[in-house]
Amino acid sequence: MARKLSIMDSGWLMMETRETPMHVGGLALFGVPEDAPSDYMESMYRYLVDVDGICRPFNQKIQSHLPLRMDAAWVEDQAFDIDYHVRHSALPRPGRVRELLALVSRLHAQRLDPSRPLWECYLIEGLEGNRFALYTKMHHSMVDGMAGMHLMQSRMASSADERIPAPWSGAWDADRPSRSPTQKVKASVRQGLSNVSKGTGQLVDLLRQPRESNVKTIYRAPKTQLNRRVTGARRFAAQSWSLPRIKAAGKRHNGTVNDIFLAMCGGALRRYLLSQDCLPEEALVAQVPVALRSADQAGEGGNAITTVQVSLGTHLDSPLERLAAIQDSMSSVKERLGDMQKAEIDVYTLLTNVPLSLGQITGLSGRVSPMFNLVISNVPGPKHSLYLNGTEMLATYPVSLVLHGYALNITVVSYKDSLEFGVIGCRDTLPQIQRFLDYFEESLAELEA
Repeated sequence: MARKLSIMDSGWLMMETRETPMHVGGLALFGVPEDAPSDYMESMYRYLVDVDGICRPFNQKIQSHLPLRMDAAWVEDQAFDIDYHVRHSALPRPGRVRELLALVSRLHAQRLDPSRPLWECYLIEGLEGNRFALYTKMHHSMVDGMAGMHLMQSRMASSADERIPAPWSGAWDADRPSRSPTQKVKASVRQGLSNVSKGTGQLVDLLRQPRESNVKTIYRAPKTQLNRRVTGARRFAAQSWSLPRIKAAGKRHNGTVNDIFLAMCGGALRRYLLSQDCLPEEALVAQVPVALRSADQAGEGGNAITTVQVSLGTHLDSPLERLAAIQDSMSSVKERLGDMQKAEIDVYTLLTNVPLSLGQITGLSGRVSPMFNLVISNVPGPKHSLYLNGTEMLATYPVSLVLHGYALNITVVSYKDSLEFGVIGCRDTLPQIQRFLDYFEESLAELEA
C-alpha cells in the first residue's frame, strides 16, 4: 500500500540535483578477529546479503507521476535486488585511513538511483590495522540523519556472542508489532489557526532581534566563502575525540558537551577563514537540527526534526568570550523551544525550511544572502560497544550533505567514550577541508589551557 511522503520529505527529492545529492550516511570501522579464517570477509558479505526478505524502510522505493514529485509516495519494490544495494570492495594498498576517506568522498558524491530503494551499503576490506569498514548511505527523504544513525545502531548486537539479522533483513518486520490503520483526527479550525499564529509569531519575534544579538534566526548570517554554489565533488574528513576530555572542559567552564563541541566548531571556523583571509566581522550562524522523536522511533522513517540557529562567536578572538556567546545563544534557543507546543514547532519548522527548499529549487541559493552559514549536528549515540555479526564496531563517523549556498557540514555522533567528528564539504568551493581536524584540536586545547 502506497504511503504518501510528507511535505518536508518530498522537499528533499525536489532539491536534489547532480551537484547536490540529498543522502546522508555513516562510516563504521570494525576489527577483524585475530583467529579469523581466510574467507572471513566473504562470510561477512554473505551475512549482509543472504537475508530472508527485506524489511521497511529498506524495501520501499519512490513512486511519482507529477512534476517535482508533488505526488511522491513510498511503495514496495517488487523486484528488489540485494546485490545491487550491498556491495563488496577493497582499498588499494597500503589501505590507510587516507585511502578510505578518499573512497568515501567519491561514493558520497554519487547520486542514488531514483528507480530503486534509496540506499546503498559498501563492505570495504583492506584497511590497515587488520580492520574493515562499512559505509552506508540513505536518502534524506527516507530518514533524517539522526534517525538513520539510530536505525543502523539499533540493528546491531550488544555482545560478540549475540547473533541478530542484518539491518535490512525481513526478520525485523516480523518482530515489529502490528499497528492498526492510522486514525486521522480532524483538529478544530480554531486550534489550527492558533498553532499557525503562534509559530509565525515566534519567527517574527526572532526576526525583530538586533542583528548583532546572540539570539539568531534565519537571514542573520554574513555571506562567506562557505555560502557559494557547489559542485558535485566532495571531501570527507573524520576523527575521534575523547568524550571524558570534552566533558572535563565543559565542567571547567560550566558548559555542556554540546557547548564545547560548538566552541570547537566556532574556533575551527575562525581559524579556517583566517587562513583563507576571509573572516567576516559578524559572527557565523550555524543551523542546528533538533530531534523531535525518541531513538526507539527511528525505524518509522521520514524526518522528525526542527532546526534552530545558533551564533558561533567567530568574530571574537577570545575563546572564553566565544564560548559565552555560544552558550547565551543556545540557552535562548532552548528556552524558546520549551515554550512551544509540538504543533507550533511544526509550523515554525515549515516556515523556516520552505525558503531553504525554494532557494535550492529556483537556483537562488549561493547567489543571495544566506539563511545561515552551515549546518552543525550533534547526534547522541550508544554508550556501550556494538557488534556486527560478532565483530566489534571500533568507531562510527557521520557523513552528511551539503547544499548550494551551504558548502560545509559538521556532524558528530557519540559512541562509548568518544565523540566522532565527520566533516563533509564541496572540495571545489572549500580547499583543504582536512585542516579542520587540526583546528578542532587547537580550539579544544585553548579551552583547556
